[in-house]
Amino acid sequence: MKIYKAAIIGLGPSGLAVNKILYGDTPKEIIAFENDDINNRDNFFGFWLTDWMKPFEKIIEKKWHKWTIGDKNINITHKSDENPYCVISFKKWKNFCLETKNKLVVKNKQVVQYFPIKNYFKIITNDNKEYYAENIYDSRSTKERKGELIQHFFGINITVADNTFDEKKLTLMDFTNENNILHFIYVLPFNHNKALVESTVFSKEVFQMSWYREKIIDYLNQKNINEYKEVGEEKGVIPMFFAEERKSPYSNIFNIGIRGGACKPSTGYAFSFLIKQIQLLKNSKKNYVNIHNFLEKKMDQIFINFLKNNNENGQSFIKLASNLNGNEFQSFMMGESNFLTKIKIIKSMPKLPFIKELFK
Repeated sequence: MKIYKAAIIGLGPSGLAVNKILYGDTPKEIIAFENDDINNRDNFFGFWLTDWMKPFEKIIEKKWHKWTIGDKNINITHKSDENPYCVISFKKWKNFCLETKNKLVVKNKQVVQYFPIKNYFKIITNDNKEYYAENIYDSRSTKERKGELIQHFFGINITVADNTFDEKKLTLMDFTNENNILHFIYVLPFNHNKALVESTVFSKEVFQMSWYREKIIDYLNQKNINEYKEVGEEKGVIPMFFAEERKSPYSNIFNIGIRGGACKPSTGYAFSFLIKQIQLLKNSKKNYVNIHNFLEKKMDQIFINFLKNNNENGQSFIKLASNLNGNEFQSFMMGESNFLTKIKIIKSMPKLPFIKELFK
């Protein structure tokens, strides 16, 4: 009977990070379970550069020191020299995390259950096969829950005529006026003739692909971009609620990623927080680490409740952006804002609705 040092359930960004950060420099034997073929996945992860992400600068594919937030009436430009907005593709992250000294075995199977036996765990897959491991890193999570907000998106990678895009400035949020949902267009200009154009929604359910496509086409038409070639697409769902399963009662079971509470629900930013979580676990003797402090989580909850109970069309984000500079804004989005910035954030929000949410 073979007992692996660790079993990783789900080879998404956090599962890959476990392989690289926790076991990459060891000769340990690791097994991973993943339902899908990760070679077919190649979406982009966005984040502002923070201290904990600097070790991965060499695989960053693009940095922007300027970004815009607005709608058809107002356009705010932020700038940060020290903390640019960055993207890493899943393909680059996967290749980086699989370049290790350890021995990784990948099984394209679904884990049905696992339970302890002595000082290790038995893992049973959907084909009734049994595997054994000393530690389990479980990244499976519920991305949709009835009555809760989710961030869902669909984007297309396009090539266009030369000098169409300003490659030094990204469009972070360009809000459109929709009924009872918050929607914005997100544009990553990789160079002057290539970009990812994405339609993003905060609502309680996912839409048909045709809905997002229509919004993207409308946006491109408004920018007089009528001729383009699609070279790829991406889609996804990120929960805007707190994970229920954060800490396992078994010291050798680690709930990671969204399942472990790494995501920042109010904004939907996840990738860099997933990586931070694994970095913290490496230096911890516990099976759970806090990624966000109490005040950050409290403010997130208030803001999420506000979005759920009010018809928000982006004006709160625009007002917030107008009251903060680039460094303050990125520190808020990355959960690193200081006390003075938090005061500015609170003052930027609609007073009466937020007071009501505070005392619920």
